[in-house]
Amino acid sequence: MTDPHNKPDQAGSTGGGYWQSRFKGLLQVGAGNMFASSVIAGLVIGFALDAWLDTAPIFMLIVGGLGFVGGMRNARRALLATGRDDEPRDSDRP
Repeated sequence: MTDPHNKPDQAGSTGGGYWQSRFKGLLQVGAGNMFASSVIAGLVIGFALDAWLDTAPIFMLIVGGLGFVGGMRNARRALLATGRDDEPRDSDRP
């Protein structure tokens, strides 16, 4: 039984091959960087708000949490664009 997702490369096809897989890998690394930078930016902005308003680390926690949620959302979107999230879900399995 053959898996339709594992198609062998055909001779003469211009599927991209090596460079396409390397570019996809760079996009996946970019998703991780995007997540980390969103969290760090949220923490820094929250810290600056706390210093400016002379409050406890309330804004740092709130804006850092928003950065975490936004980073997860952006990273998921980037991984979906690269086709990395093609794993079957539990509801799709027999």
